[in-house]
Amino acid sequence: MSKALLIAPCPEGLVAKKTRKFHRRFPPLSLLITASLLRSHGWDVELHDLNANRGLSPEQTLNCAKTADMIILTTNPYADWQCPSYAIRSVLEFARHLPSERLVITGNHGSLYPGGMLKATGSTVVVRDEPEYAVLELAEVFQGKGDLSRIDGISYRDGDDIRHTRQRQPASMDDFPAPAYHLVNLRDYYYELLGGRFALLETSRGCPYSCSFCNRSMFQNRYRKRSVVPFLQELDDLVQIHGCRSLYIFDLEFTLDSKMVESVCRHLIDRKYAEDIGFRWTCQTRADSVTDDLLKLMKQSGCALIHFGVEAGNAEILSHTGKKISKEAIRKGIESAKQAGIQTAAFFMFGLPGETSAHYEETLRFALELSPTYTSFHPLLPIPGSPLFEAKYGKGPYWNDPLPADMTYFTPEQEHEISRFVRKAYLKYYLRPGYIAERIAQGNRMDYLKQLKLFIDFAFQK
Repeated sequence: MSKALLIAPCPEGLVAKKTRKFHRRFPPLSLLITASLLRSHGWDVELHDLNANRGLSPEQTLNCAKTADMIILTTNPYADWQCPSYAIRSVLEFARHLPSERLVITGNHGSLYPGGMLKATGSTVVVRDEPEYAVLELAEVFQGKGDLSRIDGISYRDGDDIRHTRQRQPASMDDFPAPAYHLVNLRDYYYELLGGRFALLETSRGCPYSCSFCNRSMFQNRYRKRSVVPFLQELDDLVQIHGCRSLYIFDLEFTLDSKMVESVCRHLIDRKYAEDIGFRWTCQTRADSVTDDLLKLMKQSGCALIHFGVEAGNAEILSHTGKKISKEAIRKGIESAKQAGIQTAAFFMFGLPGETSAHYEETLRFALELSPTYTSFHPLLPIPGSPLFEAKYGKGPYWNDPLPADMTYFTPEQEHEISRFVRKAYLKYYLRPGYIAERIAQGNRMDYLKQLKLFIDFAFQK
C-alpha cells in the first residue's frame, strides 16, 4: 500500500506568535479532507500537525518522510489552505529538508508564485488554488499511473523547465468527503474564545462580495454552498464519535443562507448537544445578514460567539473596502447579537488606503461605541492576490517570479506607526473599568483575567 505523509508545518511571524500566545490551535481542515480522499483510494495516510501535536518533533516528521511515497506540505497550516501567513521563511527551510522528488506543495503562496515556490523548496509539484482533488490525481502519478501534464491546476518541473497546466475548475462542495478527524486528537485543538475539543467544518467556499483585501480569485470568483444533510451528518460524527465540544462553522458569510442556518440550529436543538454536553459553536458573518429571530435560534442551539468583520470606523474608508455595508448596519447587527445573549468578536484593521492617524482614532472610537465582547486590532494584511496586494505588487499569478520569503505591505516607518496605534487601541479598549467590570460580572473572574492578560501581552509583542 502506498503511503502519504501530510504535513502542517509550524511557521513564524505575527500570526504564529499570536496563536502560540493565545494557545490557539486550529485543525488543518484542508489536509484532513485531502487525507479522506487519499484513504478512500487505498492510500495509507499519516498526518503530522506540528502546530498541535506536542509529542511530535520536526525531526520525527523528517524521518517519517524518508519512507513516504508522497509528501504533501501546506504553506497555510492555520485552518484552511487559503489562509496565508506572510512569514513563511521557516516553512521554506523545513521544505528543503524533505525529499524533493516526492514533495508536493499546497497553499496560497504557491498559487500566486508557483515557479518561485518550486525553486524555493526544490519540490517536484506545486498545486495552485484548491488542492484536494489535484492531490488525489497526483497520487496516481506517484504510483506510476498518470502524467503530470494532464492534471489541471498544478505547476511542475520538466527537466530545467517549469510547466504550468491550465486552471482547475472548483469541485462541488458536496463532492468533498468528511474530514479525516480520526487522524488527529481533538483534545490537541483549542480556541481561546470558545473552548477545547475544538474542530472546524465548512459550509461554503468563496464569497459573493468583493472586499479589496481578500482574494476571491482563489475560488475563481465563485461562492459554493454545500447541502445541509451531509453537513449535519459530519457534525453528528464529530460530536458522537470524535468527542467534539466546540466547533467553528467555517463560512465567510454563514448567515447569508438563513434557511441552512435554521436547519443547523434546529438539528442541534433536537440533539440537545448544548443542553446535555455543553456543546458550543461559533461562526463568522456580516452584521447586515442577521435578524433577531435567527439570532435567538442560534443562541438556543449553542451558538456562543459570532465574528464580525468591521474593518474601519470612517464611512468613506469603509466604502472603499468594497464590503458594501454601512456603519448603521454594523451597529444594528452587533447590538442584536448582544441582545440575544451571544458574545461578539469584531475585527478592525489599520492602514487601509487613504487612512490617516485621524481615521485610526475614528476606528477606535467606533470600536468603543460598539463595545463587542472581543476586539481584534491589527495592521492591514491584504491576502496575496487581492486587489490591494496587486495594486502594490502587480497583477498575479507571478508565474516564474522569485517567491518573497517574507511578504511585506508597509514600509518600516508605516509599520512602526501602525503597530504603535494597535498597542494603543488594545490597551484603551481592554483596560476600560466599565468593560472589565461587565466582563467579570458575566462569568468566571479567573477565566476573564487570563484572557485579559493574553490580549495585553499580544499588544506589546513584536
